Amino acid sequence: MKKSILITGATSGIGRAATTEFASQGYQVFATYRADDHRGELAATDNVHPIRMDVTDAADLERAYAAVAEAVGGDGLYAVLNNAGITYSAPFEYLDEKRAREVMEVNVIAPYRITQTFIPLLIAHNKSNHVKARVVNIASWAGLMASPFIAFYNASKFAVIGLTESMFYDLRLLDIHTVLAIPGITKTPLLAKTTGDGSAALDTMPAEGRARYQDLFDHYATMSARSEAMPMLATPEKVAHKLHRIVDKPKPRFKNNLGIDASLIDHVITRLPRAARVAMNRRMYQLDSARPASHAPKDRP
Repeated sequence: MKKSILITGATSGIGRAATTEFASQGYQVFATYRADDHRGELAATDNVHPIRMDVTDAADLERAYAAVAEAVGGDGLYAVLNNAGITYSAPFEYLDEKRAREVMEVNVIAPYRITQTFIPLLIAHNKSNHVKARVVNIASWAGLMASPFIAFYNASKFAVIGLTESMFYDLRLLDIHTVLAIPGITKTPLLAKTTGDGSAALDTMPAEGRARYQDLFDHYATMSARSEAMPMLATPEKVAHKLHRIVDKPKPRFKNNLGIDASLIDHVITRLPRAARVAMNRRMYQLDSARPASHAPKDRP
């Protein structure tokens, strides 16, 4: 029997690379897309079945479930890879609530809804297979340590880590493995989108706000551009290969850091005293040089 997997956010970045990786390894891949112009590209790949689904749309989710259920029949679904995600960067002072809610809907609520909806197909797989079904949630090291200007991206990824750990216990009762995958910084469109959002936020601010944040976001963009040239930065293909190895294991480990930087933050940086982590972020993002001296805090961080 051919293993089947549902991959959300399959049109770019890690999701697109994972779709290609799993399909090349013989999986039947149900790859979700939103814009119709992506369907043809996905359909042209062997073993890939494009599924139109906005992960925040309940009707789309119902239609997607029906399509996958019809395709897999009694064999069920071996795996769900909750990969779809968005980012949003802006100073807290000027955060837009609509954008903030959208980040939480896509990054946190969607994995919950999708997993819950597809549980019957995961159980169906388990009935006739000794290697049990699994759900993989993609988090980020942004869920291990917060950074300035991405408050709701941080919040969403912290939430995904907590959600996934709780799912581990609940889904275990159904014989479904739950896996947390934490990529490091990866060369995907999401990286440029993060700094692009910051620049866009500047355009909507009053003159006072632009004066306060312009230099900070210029530096933010420079940091992003420099990071793309770092040899330790993973490609989507490398991340996808690691995801395939994890999903293919009969008994996958719960927590998996997929990049050197993710492991460093998880095992070293987050264990430093808070004062050291605050000082590191202040220096990295040049926060002290941009803050008026009269606003300097007098208490400890």
